[in-house]
Amino acid sequence: MMLTKKESYIVEMLRVNMTRKEIAQKLGISIYEVGGIVTRLVERSVIQRSETGKGACKVLLDTYDIAGDNEVPIEPKKGITLVIPDGYEDYIRGHYGIIPRRELARRLNLDKVTLNLMIIQLGLA
Repeated sequence: MMLTKKESYIVEMLRVNMTRKEIAQKLGISIYEVGGIVTRLVERSVIQRSETGKGACKVLLDTYDIAGDNEVPIEPKKGITLVIPDGYEDYIRGHYGIIPRRELARRLNLDKVTLNLMIIQLGLA
């Protein structure tokens, strides 16, 4: 898992049971920013909030990678994937480049944006 430097500092401080207030003071950031980073780490399953509700967190990762100097971790792009029915795929492949896209979309009862996404996904664009 790839973490930013700030996230990795917070994970290490949580590992030694520091409070969010202590972490904020040590890093020189607001407690709300620490809370936001902790929430993001919980969503990414890096840490787990304790059931006692006292703000303590359990670190779930033993090892992780640290991203470079940037603040945004490097993650793969999340693209839109469509499920293209076989009949549509065959029709698009057979008529692409022959019929204009607008007419092709009308014949398939699709909007042009959806047709364009299908064409990109099929590798025809």
